[in-house]
Amino acid sequence: MSVIFVVLIPLLMAAILVSLWNVPKGRKVIAIIGSGAHALAGAWLLTTVIQSGLVTKNISGWIPPFGIEFRADLFSATLVALASFIGLCVTIYVHSNIDDERTNFGFHPLFFVLLGGISGAFVTADLFNMFVWFECILLSSFVLLGLGGEKKQLRGSLNYVIPNLFSSMLFLTGLGLIYGATGTLNMAQLAERTAQINPSTAALVTVVFVIAFGLKAALFPFFSWLPNSYHTPPTAVAALFAGLLTKVGIYAIIRFVGTIAPTTASAVLPILTIVCVLTIVIGSIGALAHTSLRKILGYLLIGHIAFMLLGLIVPSQASMAAAYFYMLNHILVITCLFFFVGIIQWHTGQIDIRKIGGLQAKYPALAIGMAIPTLSLIGIPPFSGFWPKIGLLQAATDSPIFFASIIFSSFLTLLAMAKVWMTIFWRAEVTEAPEMPPCPTTKALPAYLLAAVILLISVFPAPIADLTNRAAKEFAPYFQINGGDQ
Repeated sequence: MSVIFVVLIPLLMAAILVSLWNVPKGRKVIAIIGSGAHALAGAWLLTTVIQSGLVTKNISGWIPPFGIEFRADLFSATLVALASFIGLCVTIYVHSNIDDERTNFGFHPLFFVLLGGISGAFVTADLFNMFVWFECILLSSFVLLGLGGEKKQLRGSLNYVIPNLFSSMLFLTGLGLIYGATGTLNMAQLAERTAQINPSTAALVTVVFVIAFGLKAALFPFFSWLPNSYHTPPTAVAALFAGLLTKVGIYAIIRFVGTIAPTTASAVLPILTIVCVLTIVIGSIGALAHTSLRKILGYLLIGHIAFMLLGLIVPSQASMAAAYFYMLNHILVITCLFFFVGIIQWHTGQIDIRKIGGLQAKYPALAIGMAIPTLSLIGIPPFSGFWPKIGLLQAATDSPIFFASIIFSSFLTLLAMAKVWMTIFWRAEVTEAPEMPPCPTTKALPAYLLAAVILLISVFPAPIADLTNRAAKEFAPYFQINGGDQ
């Protein structure tokens, strides 16, 4: 099996599901089978990279930089494996979350194009092809946001697409600049040639790319599109977006600065540090100001996303490993929380915490399940979020402002989630909720499955810590160039 299968399977599934446009009954089952195959391909890729190291594939035998090359190291393979697992969970959740109208208008093909774009962005070895995969992500996610045609969805789609189109323009500008300066867009060749070009040009190119990817990652000051768009689509779509889309932007920043242009990092690191701190602070404060469960989680997503760049800001293997561990855990936790919000909405018909109460007495299993990702998000020991956060704090001692922002964010996350918990679970029922049938298995299974995985990592963090330490070693040249510890 080749690395190309993690991209080919979802794109092939998109084509198959388009051909079944007029066969509605089998689409959801076929989608689950396709997602299962994609998850197996992701697991195979990760296992192969762990055992054998770097995996590459040149399409049609063309050698780089002339052909399309896919390349998976431990850093990218782990993300592909996790993304494919999240995709499988979302596909199961869709069974009871996406209505027939949306499936009839192409939900499943668009979903697989999005999943293929995410996988492609993680394993591409060429900047232009990364741009192509980013556009696949943008187009499919834009349509998924607006699918259903509700007014709030269309407004959310516009909030999403306008800044992301600007990001695409910056990305394309950066491609022109870097190709003009180096004569290549192959990442391996760029890593050799960026050190040889004019320092001012290299710094300009790096700034352009970091801004382009920072828009995708919802970093300050380009974050407002996220909470204004993620609260509008169905839960399955919001969960997928929250878990994976911003991580693609973070991955691109780390890949570009840490691998392609490590010699120009000094031009952006001081500004990037300030941007990350402001992102952490403003996102965390924003969570306290809202009562919509989705907006609270959206702002907490913003407040935590910048933690994942500590490996660049404090260049060391320890900081990169902790930041990567945090990224992997956050994908699981935030997706799981969005799933549980969907279950709460099923039972109550509400996502405004002012209109919800008494859930612990009425649905104790829901309270137990949601407690696991909640405590992990806060970083309460011994839950899974605690282990990478301790690593982040240890690494951030070399950056006092980042250290303080992590402490500040953790405190505000505690306050925000305590407000949610005390309101919706511990206080008395606000209004008599309509009687609903039991939560469908296809809605509950992915949420509790992710909660179980989070609990497993909480009890056995060592394998993930070892994996992320090995992945961090792949950035050793960056640490050497920028004065960090190996």
